[in-house]
Amino acid sequence: MTAVSAWLRGEAVLPPYALAVTIDDGYADFAVAQPVFAKYGIPVTVFLVSDFLDRKQWLWFDRIVYAFRNCKPNDPVIEMPGGTTLRFPLRSDDERRIAGHQLADMAVGFTPAERLDLVNRLPRLLEVEIPTQAPSEYQALTWDQAREFASAGVEFGAHTKTHPILSAIHSAQELQAEIAGSKARIEEQLNRPVLHFCYPNGKMQDIGAAAVESVRTAGMRTAVTAEPGLNEQGQDAFLLNRIGVDPAQEFKYFARRVAGVS
Repeated sequence: MTAVSAWLRGEAVLPPYALAVTIDDGYADFAVAQPVFAKYGIPVTVFLVSDFLDRKQWLWFDRIVYAFRNCKPNDPVIEMPGGTTLRFPLRSDDERRIAGHQLADMAVGFTPAERLDLVNRLPRLLEVEIPTQAPSEYQALTWDQAREFASAGVEFGAHTKTHPILSAIHSAQELQAEIAGSKARIEEQLNRPVLHFCYPNGKMQDIGAAAVESVRTAGMRTAVTAEPGLNEQGQDAFLLNRIGVDPAQEFKYFARRVAGVS
C-alpha cells in the first residue's frame, strides 16, 4: 500500500495493470498463504485487528456464527434492539449455519454496546458455550508471526482494535481509541510505522465522515473500503475502492475479478 500511496500523490509510477493485494483481520491462516506470496514476489498488505492478535477477544461475527453452528437443535426467540423479536428454527446443520450468518449480518447495524449484549446473551439462548479463546479455525496470527512476516516484506495496516462498525460509534474518543489505538498497538509490536487503514465491513454506510476524519488525524496515508471499483490518481486516498475475490470462485470469474472486470 505504500507504493499505492506514493502513486496516488503522483510521486511514483506503477506498472500497467498494477494491483495491490490486501487481506483483512489477521487470521492465522495467512501463515499458509504467505509463502505463496513470497515465492511469486507478490507484495501484500494485511490489516490487523489488534485486540484479536492480543487474544483479548476473537471477532464478534465469528462468535455469533460459532454459537449457532454448535448449539443444540431448538427454536430460540432472540430479542433485538428496539424490542422486536426473531425466532430461528435450528433443526439442521444448514438451518444453524444460515441463521448464524443471518444474525451476524443483522448485527452489523447495531451499536457496539448492543452487539456485545447480543453476543453475551447467545450462550443462554442457544444452550451453547462460546470459548474465551478462538477455536483453531477462527484464530489470529501471533505477534511473533507478524514480526517474522514484516521482516520478510509483508506490510501491515490497522483494522481497529475490536472490528466495530465505525458509523455506529458517536464518541470521538471511542473512534480515536479504535483507530489510533490499533495503529499504536501494531507499531509497538512490529517496531515500524503503520500508515494504512481498513474500515471494518467497509461499505459507505459503515464508515461515516467522523471515522474518515479520525483516520486522517491518526496519521494514516491511505484507507480502504469494501466498495467495488478501480482507483485513479488524485482520488481520495482515504476512501479507496477494492475488488473482492475468493479462491472458491470459478477460476475464469476469479481471473476477471483480479483483472478489475465485474
